[in-house]
Amino acid sequence: MKDEGIGCHVAHALQQIPLPDTEVIDGGTSPDLLFAENTKKLIIVDAAKGGGRPGDMYRFGLDDIALGQKRVLSLHQMSLVTNLLLARTWRDIPETLIIAVEPKEIGWGVQLSPELREKIPRIVQAILAELNNANRKGEMKC
Repeated sequence: MKDEGIGCHVAHALQQIPLPDTEVIDGGTSPDLLFAENTKKLIIVDAAKGGGRPGDMYRFGLDDIALGQKRVLSLHQMSLVTNLLLARTWRDIPETLIIAVEPKEIGWGVQLSPELREKIPRIVQAILAELNNANRKGEMKC
């Protein structure tokens, strides 16, 4: 879905960088990453419409998200955030940071818009800063 895939593109860019004690997962639409063992911090990159310009980044945690009541008819309709909030009700989950990126184009296709493609290095730098900050505290493994 074009810019909706920003997280996959960022994950692939991060996989090119040696990151000790860090696992980079292209989670796609799979909730498997919810069950990663021994994870202290989870950083999720995804597209989100926040009303800004394409490529604008928003940083927030799970507690910053207000979810409205929405009828879910199937587990396939549950978002990653909904899955994380549900998982938190029965077990401890890692500290979770979400870096959301304002999309320009959401439609069929696998290529990012030029605006988001040029922002990948900035998004990667933001993630590296989060990793460095957590590593200085001695709390990071993701």
